[in-house]
Amino acid sequence: MLYLMALVAWFTLVKPANDVLATWVPGPIPDNFESIRSSWESGHMVVTGFKAVGFIALAVGLLSIRRG
Repeated sequence: MLYLMALVAWFTLVKPANDVLATWVPGPIPDNFESIRSSWESGHMVVTGFKAVGFIALAVGLLSIRRG
């Protein structure tokens, strides 16, 4: 479930910033550079957080399996 949330977060936070970045051409830095960069970086941090918690939950779940 957490990995699904990470994917949804990527599509809602990172992809829109990537779409804007794809339109930029070499030359002067655009006026909205800081806001797009902040959105892009924040999105990646949210995605990483979901994936980290998902991995920890998976590891804890696997380690808690008792052999009987």
